[in-house]
Amino acid sequence: MASSLRLLFVVPFSPRTDVMHGGRVVSQLLGRLVERNRVAVAYVRAPGSDPIDPDLAARCDVVEEVEVASADPEAADWRRRLHVLAAPLSGVPSQVASLRDRRFARVCSELARSWQPDVIQVEHDQLAYCGRLMSRQSHAVRVLISHDPGVPASKDQALASAGRQRLAHRIDAATWKRYWSRTLPAFDSIVTFTDQDGDVMAAAAPRAKVVTIGLGIDIPPAPLSSTGHGEPCVVFVGGYRHPPNADAALRLIQSIMPLTRRRLPGLRLVLAGTDPGPKLLEAATEDDTVTGTVPSMTPFLDAAAVVALPLRLGGGMRVKLLEALAAGKAVVASSVAAAGLAVVDGEQLVLADTDEEFAQAIARLVRDTEARTRLGHNAREWAMRNLTWDARVREYEELYRSLLASQVP
Repeated sequence: MASSLRLLFVVPFSPRTDVMHGGRVVSQLLGRLVERNRVAVAYVRAPGSDPIDPDLAARCDVVEEVEVASADPEAADWRRRLHVLAAPLSGVPSQVASLRDRRFARVCSELARSWQPDVIQVEHDQLAYCGRLMSRQSHAVRVLISHDPGVPASKDQALASAGRQRLAHRIDAATWKRYWSRTLPAFDSIVTFTDQDGDVMAAAAPRAKVVTIGLGIDIPPAPLSSTGHGEPCVVFVGGYRHPPNADAALRLIQSIMPLTRRRLPGLRLVLAGTDPGPKLLEAATEDDTVTGTVPSMTPFLDAAAVVALPLRLGGGMRVKLLEALAAGKAVVASSVAAAGLAVVDGEQLVLADTDEEFAQAIARLVRDTEARTRLGHNAREWAMRNLTWDARVREYEELYRSLLASQVP
């Protein structure tokens, strides 16, 4: 067995297995890496959120937490507007400005100096500014994990918006390019979850080693119901503060489900997850249930006849899709949602992109219990072969060692 490495992770959220954001998969990855490496974690904790998983924290050498400023919705909205207006002058995208914190930067720099890691891994482009700061304190190799590259994400949101929002997203897309030009040179390697995102980052950082390592997922010991329980329903899960999720949920309510209900009147839609927002709540009809925050998504997935994922914005891999496949659910997903997965349409899931394609696929599966059972079985079998963490962890450790080997004179 190779000797253990000293790995410093810099994370923009609490690494926990029970959250709806990327902290879930980061926690799962850390849980594997800490089994044979020494790990330190510096993370940003949002107000009202829980800290890092206690079990994970106990297994790490060092854990440093910095809580960001108050998340009062009205104040946060004004700050976001100011960040957008200031972006052309500051060169900092609004998504980065909302998270950038001098205290956190100092904590990361001091940890890089005092703990002297072999590898510094920064999760998300939003924290790429930390890479340059830590490069002054440590000779560690630096790896950026680009969960959802900022330039194409902002361009997608501009296309899906109008008026001032469209202008704001266009400004952010231009500002991301400036931000990348200053921050990406600090990294020896950039990891993306899909080859498409890898091409974007390779063009932005031609000197970095850009590699694709897909996400893994914890496979549940037993599948959920492949056909659902009780009255048939369509389910979407997610945190709706994330623009791609909010866009997909509105699309379901306003476009896809009305077409589906022409075939199956009264078919229920359940949107489970945090921060639905007034626009989503106002759009909901008597056949739509918007749950808000719930203790667990599992009961909603278990009850679903069909999991629908009509995502059309953003990049990266979609954890919600990986978890639905691993749970053995019948899924109808867009090609954007399924990016990076070597799945076969009609075998592990059903692919759809237009509203009419989604409506047809959902109605057909709701009517056909046998088809849902077959699809769910195939999905789980595929997930058990392709989505476990073992191969992903090996890929990360091989990347770390190859980067360290290249430093040797």
